[in-house]
Amino acid sequence: MESHVDAQLKSTATHVRLRRYFGAVLAALIGTLVSLLAFGAVSDSERRLAALKLNKLAGSYQQMLNADMERAIDVLHTLRAYYDTSEHAERREFEAFARDLRLRMPGLRGAVWAKRVEHEGRAAFEQSQRDSGFADFEIWELDANGQRRRAADRDVYYAIVYCDPPEVVRVRGFDLLTEPRRADAMARSHAGDTPAATWPISTIYQSDTNRFLTFLPVYPKTTDLAEGAPKPSGYMSASFSISTTVETILRRNSAATGLDLYFFNPGASGAERDVLWHSSRMRNTPIAFPGEAALRAGPHWAGEIKVADRNWGAIFTPTPELAESHTSWKPLAVLLAGLALTAAIVIYMLASLKRTLKLEFLTASLRETGDQLQRESALVAQLASLDSMTGIANRASFHARLAAAFAAAQRADGHFAVLCLDLDHFKDVNDTLGHPIGDRLLQIAAQRLTRVVSHDDVIARLGGDEFALLIFDVCDREVIAGIATRIANALNESYELDGNIVRVTASIGISVFGPAAASPEDMMIHADQALYRAKADGRNGYYFHCAELDHEVRERVTVNEQLQAALRNHEFVLHYQPQVEIPSGKIDGLEALIRWQHPKRGLLYPGAFLAIAETTGMIAPMGRFVLEEACRQIKRWQAEGLDPPPVAINISAAQLKGAVPLDQELAEILARHEVDPARIEIELTEFALVESTKANRDQIKRVRELGISVAIDDFGTGYSSLEYLRAYRVNRLKIPQQFMTQVAIEAGDAAIVRAALVLARELGMNAIAEGVETPEQLAFLLASGCHHVQGYYFSKPLTVEDLRPLLQAGRIDRDIPTRPAAEPPRLMAG
Repeated sequence: MESHVDAQLKSTATHVRLRRYFGAVLAALIGTLVSLLAFGAVSDSERRLAALKLNKLAGSYQQMLNADMERAIDVLHTLRAYYDTSEHAERREFEAFARDLRLRMPGLRGAVWAKRVEHEGRAAFEQSQRDSGFADFEIWELDANGQRRRAADRDVYYAIVYCDPPEVVRVRGFDLLTEPRRADAMARSHAGDTPAATWPISTIYQSDTNRFLTFLPVYPKTTDLAEGAPKPSGYMSASFSISTTVETILRRNSAATGLDLYFFNPGASGAERDVLWHSSRMRNTPIAFPGEAALRAGPHWAGEIKVADRNWGAIFTPTPELAESHTSWKPLAVLLAGLALTAAIVIYMLASLKRTLKLEFLTASLRETGDQLQRESALVAQLASLDSMTGIANRASFHARLAAAFAAAQRADGHFAVLCLDLDHFKDVNDTLGHPIGDRLLQIAAQRLTRVVSHDDVIARLGGDEFALLIFDVCDREVIAGIATRIANALNESYELDGNIVRVTASIGISVFGPAAASPEDMMIHADQALYRAKADGRNGYYFHCAELDHEVRERVTVNEQLQAALRNHEFVLHYQPQVEIPSGKIDGLEALIRWQHPKRGLLYPGAFLAIAETTGMIAPMGRFVLEEACRQIKRWQAEGLDPPPVAINISAAQLKGAVPLDQELAEILARHEVDPARIEIELTEFALVESTKANRDQIKRVRELGISVAIDDFGTGYSSLEYLRAYRVNRLKIPQQFMTQVAIEAGDAAIVRAALVLARELGMNAIAEGVETPEQLAFLLASGCHHVQGYYFSKPLTVEDLRPLLQAGRIDRDIPTRPAAEPPRLMAG
């Protein structure tokens, strides 16, 4: 009994739900049906309106074309009127008149005057034409093969006498009656005394059918047309280009858009008749003729265009722009409005039924949305504080933690330290192994840092290969130094990256919280300054910030500003030290050395300012000044009649890495000053060459290809490596002064110099020793096979004025010591 009741209750509930939804379903069906019916009615009305607009526009096009075509063909009446009013219409006058008409009417291709000649007067007529300058004139016709031949005897000829343009002179003498289509048009023109036109036709000597001919009879001047149709004394004929004529009409009436016009050859048959011309090709993107059937299948207007006494078939179709402008949104708006109203009614009805359910659903959705927003907000906050590559804190997060630590330390007399570090020569990893390998190295470095420091400390990546650490509860320098050492040791361990074993070192700058730091920003500045000093001291180490660093920074800023002013005020000058070939004493080179004529401190040598110039970036513009001034001075010497030897110019590592490639900069300067590249030698330090990248190798190669010699300065004092000697292929090695000081008494220095000379000789390079100051040094070099020297023994660096007598002499005479030549040592391998 209970189951029966349950089933009845369920059935009743189902019927109730169906009754409730029935009204909404019925309203939806009726509303949709009414909307569709309204849509169809409005669409039909819009189509009829668009057809009316198309017919109106096409009718105006038809009237315009008919009127302008009639005006174009009226040129025949103009020609006939000219002939009738001329006392003696001479050939030159006719051709001049016709040419003027042709130039003013772009579609007009030519005009002819064909004179009536009776058979009895043929011979006399031909002779008169020959006498007037046309020696081979005759009345002719075309045979069945299209070849010219003398016209057969007949009662009457209409031979072309005058013609324009000049290039159609070949048709002179042609009998128009021999060609049926021309003869038919002439007959119709005579019958109605009105212009008559041919269908599209080719000219006598051309196969182009893009033209039609028109004819108009000319009667004797004493003829009374009221007495009947007399025989014409000749015909005026004009040739028109179909495409040019129609396009000229359209453009003159600004009708190049709106409709695509298609004209059909009325003489052809079939549904797909030949198209004479269509304006759709005048669009910015021309389209091909789609076929007459396709045109008639869409919106179009069909009619005829009158050409003289002929009618051309015409179909006008709307362009996409016109079709779009005729597209109405009314039908769609009516449909959407009806559907929207229907939907509103149905939604209202459903909303009444489901209000409770909807409220519950909205409550649940809002609860879920709130939970999701909370989770996403937490994730965003976490991501905003982390570096995306390494997963450690980012710059913003680090600065926030530093500010909090600084404020806490001020309040509670706390202690902490900031360590800034970066990886030495990390750029080489990116340049040689690629950025993906470099990114992987940074990730491993971050993991190592995390293992070295305390869990409470903060590790952050500031960008690139720069990291920062916030170490809490430390103030003792020895403790901090121990932490820095552990960090350096961890980072110095080798990295295995995709089969490559990579080693990098770290430079660390340390700032300890104390009175010297007035703000968190000051601590970061101090750590950066200490990092800079650690790098300047040779990298792979750490340095604590101190007051001396602040003084150095201020001094560096001051000198940098003075260097900029020195460049602007032309305070830099060049001195030149001769390079001498021994034992002859011939000056075979000069080294350009920069000096600073300081307005207050007097003449300053490079040691007082070059180091700061290199660190502040001023070395690049100063290097360019040296190049420019040396080239200018070479030109001055040449203008004075001197023949200066090659000038050696020092090039910094910054110039190798400049925005403008070194070879391009050298070529531009040499070309501007018109200096032979063979008169320039550039000197590069081992430090500048230590980064043996492909870009550097290519630059040095291109410099040598310019004809400029390349030397390695201070060989053996920097990052000495046989690898860069092999990679760069330089011309000359310079043995530095520090090896020459004790060379005569110190066996080690002597061995180094001999080895360098042998190495240069074996590699096919020249060698020069600088810093030669004593006869003993000179004797040693001669015995070791070195024949090029530079130093105070021969001359100190000189001003241009002091150098001039030496250049004029071409040599420096000094005592050359004699010493038995030792057997030149050779490099041994094995």
